[in-house]
Amino acid sequence: MHFIYRVVLVLAAFALFKVDSISAGVTFNVEHLTIPRFTRPVEENLIKRQLRVMDDNERGFPSGPSLEKIEAMFQSLTNKITTKSKPSQRDVPDEKLSQLLGAAKPVNKAVEAAGRLKTLQTQKWLDEGKSTQEVFQLLELNKFMVPNFKKIEGTVFGLPDFNTWVNYVDDFNAKNPTKKESMIPTLRTIYSDEGLTRALELAKTYSTTNALATKLRKEQIQRWLDDAQTPKYVFEMFMIDDKVDGLLTNPRFIAWTKYVDDFNLQNPTSRASMEPPIAAHYGDDAVFAMLEAAKKVQLTENVASRLQAEQIKRLLNSNRSPEYVFKAFNLHETGDNLLSTPMFKTWFNYLESFNKKNTDKETLLAPIHRYYHDHGVAKIVAEGMKNPSTVELSKQLQIQRYKRWLHAERPPRDAFNTFILEKPGADVIIRYNERLDGKLYQVRLNKVSDGLLSSPEFQLWSKYLDDWNTKYPDQKQSMAKIFQALFTEDALAKMIMAARNNPSTQKIASLLENAFAKV
Repeated sequence: MHFIYRVVLVLAAFALFKVDSISAGVTFNVEHLTIPRFTRPVEENLIKRQLRVMDDNERGFPSGPSLEKIEAMFQSLTNKITTKSKPSQRDVPDEKLSQLLGAAKPVNKAVEAAGRLKTLQTQKWLDEGKSTQEVFQLLELNKFMVPNFKKIEGTVFGLPDFNTWVNYVDDFNAKNPTKKESMIPTLRTIYSDEGLTRALELAKTYSTTNALATKLRKEQIQRWLDDAQTPKYVFEMFMIDDKVDGLLTNPRFIAWTKYVDDFNLQNPTSRASMEPPIAAHYGDDAVFAMLEAAKKVQLTENVASRLQAEQIKRLLNSNRSPEYVFKAFNLHETGDNLLSTPMFKTWFNYLESFNKKNTDKETLLAPIHRYYHDHGVAKIVAEGMKNPSTVELSKQLQIQRYKRWLHAERPPRDAFNTFILEKPGADVIIRYNERLDGKLYQVRLNKVSDGLLSSPEFQLWSKYLDDWNTKYPDQKQSMAKIFQALFTEDALAKMIMAARNNPSTQKIASLLENAFAKV
């Protein structure tokens, strides 16, 4: 083992034993402890050789621990001393307290000696012109563990020798102003772009590493710019874990917008828009909803309006399916007044344009039914019928709903429940009872709603029944039997009586009355 190494360890061990003895009340005579004096002269070239820490001819400790490990050992010894119960002058006699403090000095000196050795070594590397990446490897920073981005100790910024390397980079660049080296390429040998971004963002949250992390972040951005990395790629690096809510006021987003501006200045022939990367990262519908909210805030109104205009233009030129654009425009969460909203009109125009250009046509009903389901469609139709500007759309939607039912082979009795008894605003409560065989049956209603036979809903259902019987002749159903299955005799008698007094329903009343008599 190397001579210096031996001496330092002896001093450290002595100090540790000395402190333990004093704190335990053991009498220890320092005067009788002697360390052999070495008188053999040391050659100058030998001293220089002892400062080397590389393998084989370059390493000062070829078979022992590295300089960093020695320093760590000293630090451990110091910690062991300082973490013991510290006697104060009140608890320990002055003489013993003085001995205790004196005994700790050799350890502090040993740590200081190790620090001086490291300083001498890094100066030697600097004199030899070793690159910053070489020194990074000599300090074994490249042998980094699996990263943990939840605490600084889980990143390279938390390693003891990282500061040594940072200082070396500063010294190297000061000595070589025409050959300055950035830390980024070296850090990229242990991190991906995403990993380095995470490490830098974490380091910025600590006061001890904030300044360095901020500086390195700027270097990283400049490197992306020099490499002509697309704004889409850089956006993903900037906004790795950030949510879409509050995006427009996020400092990282604001920094990214500057990157887009700089990129477009450097690449005038391949200018990039800000909107596509945002939509690609978060999804069109999430971005559209965020922009809708941001347009209502004065601080973000302008940028939100501009981005949303870009998004709408891109989607309308995309030839994406109308169902995709429906959701992207956030129409799936609009509600019962869907047909009267400006964005629905924009989408409807897109639907018509899409169907003109494509053989695989889409219906008005398909996306609405997917997100609102049948009862929701019924409510949208009912609301649309109240607005003169959306009556035609409501009728078109109702017809498509009707055709969907017929195509799905939904029997007329089910259609009666849905179109009439369960229509939006209906006050009918449908009840079911259980038969002895365990099957459920619908309890007959003892009241028929006023004006049923003259209502648009009945007209629609009556047509549905006719179309059903035409389309499925082997499954024909009778209007009279359906009425008798759903209503009591008293309720039907009152319905017929009221219908006779209305000229528009006298004919259907007569037909039903005759049919009831035959059943």
